Amino acid sequence: MKKTGFSATKRMLAKITPEIEAKFATANRENAELIVDVAKVLIPEISGSSRGQIKNVAVEEGAQLVDFGPKAKVIEGGQAPRPFKNPAMKATHKKRRARNKKAIRDAIKAVS
Repeated sequence: MKKTGFSATKRMLAKITPEIEAKFATANRENAELIVDVAKVLIPEISGSSRGQIKNVAVEEGAQLVDFGPKAKVIEGGQAPRPFKNPAMKATHKKRRARNKKAIRDAIKAVS
């Protein structure tokens, strides 16, 4: 009989190989690049010089940090609605979620 639930999931995740971790890192990098690309399109023309400062930076263990530049708070108006960060996140949500689901699905297939 096949066990299901938390213990089975825990055993399955323990089998994750470096190749699978690389797939997750690739998915994270592609998601961050997508956010950066959309944010660069959405940044207001008046502050267009800040477009080049929007970038993603790789940090430890495949994580990505999206940096909207040193003037992001000035451009966005402190606590006011963020005219290019929040819309970029919302516009890319479905694509990012699908990419993450695919990485998880591939990982499960690889360890099953």
